[in-house]
Amino acid sequence: MSPRTERDFAEPGREPSRRRFMIAGEHVILRAFERDDAERCYRWINDPNIIRTLKTRYPIAFQNESEWLDRAMRASHDERHFAIERRDDRTHIGNASIHDIDWVSQTAWFGLFIGEPSAWNRGFGGDSIRTLARFAFDEMNLGKLRINVFDYNDRAKHVLEALGFVQEGCLRRDFYREGSYHDIVILSKFRDAAPRQGES
Repeated sequence: MSPRTERDFAEPGREPSRRRFMIAGEHVILRAFERDDAERCYRWINDPNIIRTLKTRYPIAFQNESEWLDRAMRASHDERHFAIERRDDRTHIGNASIHDIDWVSQTAWFGLFIGEPSAWNRGFGGDSIRTLARFAFDEMNLGKLRINVFDYNDRAKHVLEALGFVQEGCLRRDFYREGSYHDIVILSKFRDAAPRQGES
């Protein structure tokens, strides 16, 4: 499925005031961040249910999150950031990034989360990963994607493995949280293992 523009998703007879380049998946759209995303990003990054899947420990002030969003909206050589929207109603439900890009070796790390509780456990995370990986391989010409996942995050590992990611390594007792040390699992996928257009 090729990337589309906002015109493809506008209501019939309604001309969008601005056109944004977007990356379309089956159920989600990846788009650039906008300034009005700040309140949602702030709310999500302070949600304990989301924090438990990220390597962050402390409450984030709205000003700090706004400054991060400003940086995420600017072009960077080694990272790209995206807002995740539902394709059916165009609501912003999460965030994604491709970072630490090595253009010579054609490798990168990525991360994402679905922040909106109403969108949890409905397949949006898996479609976001699939869409992000397809864009990284087919449009950015990357050859390998990696992600760090806490070993206790069984759901994330299951989704990633179902999408063709394999465990490459494990960082033992690498992160301290809730009174215990936890392992971090490294999962990766090569471009030649990625499903092509039209494949599941």
